[in-house]
Amino acid sequence: MIRRFNILIYSICFVMSIGMYAQKMQRPFIWVDQHDKAEILHKIKSQAWATTFYKSFKERTDHDLAQYSESPEQFLKKIPFDWDKQRKGQTPPLKQFVRFNDQNAEERFALKKTLQIGVDCGVLYFLTEDEKYAQCALDILHAFVEGISQLKPSDNTGNGGWVYPNDHLREARVIGAQMPIIYDFVASYIDIGKKAYDLGKKTKVNFSKEKAQELFKTYARLAIEHGHRGSNWPVLESFSLVGNALAVDDLEERKKLLNFYLYESSDKQDALPDVAIKYKKDGDVFPETSQYSNGVANYTTRLMILLNKYDAGLRLGSRYYKIPFSLDRWKSVRYPNGEIIRFGDGKRTFKTPYSAYEMAYALGVQDSVSKLTEKFGALLNEAISTGSYDPSHLGKRTTSAQPYWEPTRLLWLNSIPKYAYEHVELPRTDEFTHAGVFLQRNLGTAKNPKHALMCFVGGGHMVHGHASGMDMELYGLGEVLGVDNGRGSYRKDIHENYSRIFAAHNTVIVNGASQGEGGWVNLGMNSTKLLAMEPHPMQEARSPWHSFTTTRFTDDRGEKAEATQERTMAIVKTSETTGYYLDVFRSKSSLPNEFHDYLYHNIGDQLVFLNKDLKLKVDKERYQANTNIEWKQNRSYRNPGWHFFKNVQTSEPYKKDVKVQFKIKGIKKKEGSMNLFIVGNDDREYTKVMAPKTYEAPKPYGNKLTPTLVIRQQGEAWSNPFAVVYEPTFEKDAAAGVQSVKELEQDGVFKGFKVSSRINGKDITQFCVIQNDDEQYVNKEYGFSFQGHFAIITIDTANKLQDVYIGEGYLLTYKKLKVMASDSKSIKAFIDFSLPKYKMNATQNTKVDIDSE
Repeated sequence: MIRRFNILIYSICFVMSIGMYAQKMQRPFIWVDQHDKAEILHKIKSQAWATTFYKSFKERTDHDLAQYSESPEQFLKKIPFDWDKQRKGQTPPLKQFVRFNDQNAEERFALKKTLQIGVDCGVLYFLTEDEKYAQCALDILHAFVEGISQLKPSDNTGNGGWVYPNDHLREARVIGAQMPIIYDFVASYIDIGKKAYDLGKKTKVNFSKEKAQELFKTYARLAIEHGHRGSNWPVLESFSLVGNALAVDDLEERKKLLNFYLYESSDKQDALPDVAIKYKKDGDVFPETSQYSNGVANYTTRLMILLNKYDAGLRLGSRYYKIPFSLDRWKSVRYPNGEIIRFGDGKRTFKTPYSAYEMAYALGVQDSVSKLTEKFGALLNEAISTGSYDPSHLGKRTTSAQPYWEPTRLLWLNSIPKYAYEHVELPRTDEFTHAGVFLQRNLGTAKNPKHALMCFVGGGHMVHGHASGMDMELYGLGEVLGVDNGRGSYRKDIHENYSRIFAAHNTVIVNGASQGEGGWVNLGMNSTKLLAMEPHPMQEARSPWHSFTTTRFTDDRGEKAEATQERTMAIVKTSETTGYYLDVFRSKSSLPNEFHDYLYHNIGDQLVFLNKDLKLKVDKERYQANTNIEWKQNRSYRNPGWHFFKNVQTSEPYKKDVKVQFKIKGIKKKEGSMNLFIVGNDDREYTKVMAPKTYEAPKPYGNKLTPTLVIRQQGEAWSNPFAVVYEPTFEKDAAAGVQSVKELEQDGVFKGFKVSSRINGKDITQFCVIQNDDEQYVNKEYGFSFQGHFAIITIDTANKLQDVYIGEGYLLTYKKLKVMASDSKSIKAFIDFSLPKYKMNATQNTKVDIDSE
């Protein structure tokens, strides 16, 4: 009922807009119309950035035009035609590209470049009325119309194309999106009887509008009928759908085609309302990985501007402002070195999309949306003032699979007035719930990236997601050290059978059988769920030194894992330059004969066990059971992927505490290490391996194998979980930082860590208690107790209390101190006793009793 009601409302809006549609008959009108020309020309004369941009743009196009003018025939022959299939006296059909490889890369680039030259010539014809630009654009358009019209589009509705028979998703962006723009700019030139140069007849001929119109309708139809819904796919096709719909001259046909973008989805194509529904509140992102998510917002913002120009009554920016509003959201998950957290097929590097910011600002101006103009106007002002961004810079013609829109900056953007820019610190914690991501960061007061700490726990199913389990990454020494493998080229063995499944992630594999199942390309899994966190995402922290998350994950895909898992991760800063991470991973299976493997990948040169009595032996068969099972691309995998591990060496069962060091010799021009202090347990085996290289790792580690630790627990890992303290450090001889780690336990059950550190020449001890929310831990030796989930007590060598942090709890006592809840709700508190009078930051229901001594 709701869906039908929405369609009715959209239909009413659609009917009301018919009058405006009818006015848009004189071309051009897709990017610009004749009413825009005077303003654009004035801008070129009066605004310095536009003057510079236009000069570069015209010089580049004139260089191409000179080559064309010298010999239109030789210029057009650079287009990849299939000359073997040429009929006498006709332009040859275009070559079809079934595969994409280095052998045909040059031809494919020539195809893209020629179309982009055609667009640029069309723009310059509009601005200068110089017919030499129109003739070049028309000749390019004619060659493509004639060359494509002789081909048969694929009937494969999955991803069937025309020039790219197996990849309409790519073709829609590199061909389908450009041709209607060229037509729109030269249609008036055609209408006055101008002819196009024909390669087959070697003379000028009448341009076939009939073939062109059929081509535009076909490209629109391919977008509507091919592909799939629910991902970024329909958005990537939408430039072709909308552009080709607008290129159709028949008004009724045009309206029918536009309806599939503006109002009502097809079985294969999401309309704008179904894309917009993903953005429920300000700051929401499209639920995919970084570059794909932002690509959706970027594409959609530009299309809204374009369609508003066609019909000002649509006011799409007002209705769907949350889409462009999301464009800067990914910067909030940057590590201190500027890279971003990585999950799924997301990239580590993430260049600030200033050109997309421009479009968000332009849309805000177009529809008077102050949320957009104020936000992106300020961001662009700041970027221009700091030299991070130069609007006068002409971008390169694109070789990637995206529409060509570089000239729209000149056509759509004006000088940006001054907006107040307020620098906002990134929050201590954040969340991306669609990916099950919960992150923590602590930059310290000095904000030095080399000494900052940041981590996240994540895991969730989405398009372009990985079957990662409950994954994590760790930052230290100015780089991401505890790494997710990332992704290389799609479709390859290592991507399908390692990068996108469990073994490539810092997670726990259960019974050697953890896997994805169902959902997108059969990589479906449950999402990591938040149980407890301090501070809550985007909220003020209680402590300047501490934070934590506890998350839960169900590993139940396939039939052999059937596990419940919980993970508590914490950041503990002990000074501006020192600190560590806590990781407590609990895992238990409902199946008999269970075992659990804890994986941790760290860039570096060497993994070393510092326990002299822990002996390793070569173990070539340990991870090879699934090496040759059936693999079907995007369907079934060689789970869990650890058959890619090399140089496998394993210990006998070893129950003592273990210290491990990842040596990192070439980072920030200094030697450093990631030190691991691992709480021991019965029935533990330790393995070191070399995992495949980590994509986008810092030099020199981008081409090196990744040292990786695997800890196997025979039996459950719940009452005595995997419990590790991670310390990134530049110290070579442990002169500062963590000195030792001991287990806190009660009745044989793990309760936390006792961490001893040396900070600025002084020793401190921290008791980190991690248990179920309703449990109580009592330590008679040091005279403290805690009821609740997470707390840290810091004392000096004289057992004098330095501070207390309660992430979530009800009652903490230390000697004569009592911190408690005044009601039945839990408390969160940080109390600093290092000052003459203690200082407290706590929830209102926190009560403190302390002896006057």
